[in-house]
Amino acid sequence: MASVLSRYIARRLLARVAVLVSGLAALMMILDFLANGDQVIAGSDSVLLPIVRYTILRLPEIVAEILPIAAVLAGLLTFAELARHSELTAIAAAGVSKARLAVAVLPICLLVAMVQFAIEDQAVPVAVAKLRAWGIGDYGSADDATAWLRDGDDILRIRAFDPPTGRIQGITIFQRDPEGNLAVRLTAQSATYESGAWILHDVTRSQVRPGLVEHEDQLRWSNDLDPRLLASVLADPRETPLRDLLRAVRAPGLGTRPSYRYKLWLQERLAAPVTTVAMILIVIALARPLSGRAAQGWLIALGVAVGFVCWTFDGLVLTIGDLGLLPPVLAAWAPAGVFAASALSLLLQQERRPATGRWLGTPT
Repeated sequence: MASVLSRYIARRLLARVAVLVSGLAALMMILDFLANGDQVIAGSDSVLLPIVRYTILRLPEIVAEILPIAAVLAGLLTFAELARHSELTAIAAAGVSKARLAVAVLPICLLVAMVQFAIEDQAVPVAVAKLRAWGIGDYGSADDATAWLRDGDDILRIRAFDPPTGRIQGITIFQRDPEGNLAVRLTAQSATYESGAWILHDVTRSQVRPGLVEHEDQLRWSNDLDPRLLASVLADPRETPLRDLLRAVRAPGLGTRPSYRYKLWLQERLAAPVTTVAMILIVIALARPLSGRAAQGWLIALGVAVGFVCWTFDGLVLTIGDLGLLPPVLAAWAPAGVFAASALSLLLQQERRPATGRWLGTPT
C-alpha cells in the first residue's frame, strides 16, 4: 500500500510543482523583460533571437529562486485537495500515520532538492557569467569591473580578467613587508599564465625605499595563483560552483572578500536543498483530515503563514552570517536544522498518540 500511496501522491505533487514553477517563472520572466527589454533588443538587427537568448540565460536564476516556494505551495495545494475530498481521512483510517506519509513523499522531496542543487550549482553560474559578459540590466559589463584581491600580504588590483584565455588586462601588485607597509608597487599592462607562473608585460616597478622606478618588458611573477583559482575568488560566492568554492575555501589568504563568506556560501549551497525538504515535511505535518472547502482554506492559510515565517528566519540568519556575526556552518545550517526538528517533532507526536483512527489535531 505504501508504494501505491507514494506513487499516487508523488504524481499529484510533481504535477503541481511543474505547473507552479512554469507559471511563476513565466510571470517573473515577463516582469523582468518589461524592465530590461529595451536593452535586450538594442544593438541587434533581430528581435526574436535576443529575446530567446535572454530568456534562456535568465531562466536558471529565476527557477532557482522560485523552486523552493513552488515546492512548498505545491505541497500545500496537494494536501489541501486531499483533505477536501476526504482522502486524508481515508489514509488515516487505513492506519497510515503522518510519519509513514512523510516517508512515502520523501523520494519526491529528494528529487526536488536534487534539481534545486543542480540548477543553483551548475546552471546559474554559467548563465550569470554570460549575462555579465553581455552587460544586460543589473548585471553590468564585466569589462568595466575593477577587482581588488588579497593574496597573502600582497594586494592586487585587476582591471579585467578573461578566464578562458587566462589573460589579465591591467594589473597592479602592491607588495607589503611583514609589518604591512608598502614596499614595492608593480604595474603591468597585461599578464599571462605560462609554465606555472604569471608573466607580467610592460612592467613598471616602483620601490618605496630608496624610491627607485624601473621599467621592464617582462617580469616573472611566481606564485600559486593559477587562472582557475583566480576565476573562483573573483566571482561572487553566490554565483560560484561548489568545486570553485572549495578551491577558494582551501586558500584562506586569497580572495576579494573575507574568507568566512566563501565558507558561508559553500555551506549554504549544501544546506538550501535540505531546507526545502524540511519545509515540505512541515507542510505534511500540518495536514489534517478535515473535509470541505474550509479545510482547504485553513491548510493553505496556515501553510503560507508558516512558510513566510520560515523564509524570513532563513533570510535573517543568512544575512547575519554574511555580516560575520555567526559562524558560517551555523548560519547556513541553522534554518534547515530548526525546520527539520520542527517537522520531526510534529510527526512523532502522531506516532506517540494512541491509535484512535484520527491524526493529531483532528476534531472528534
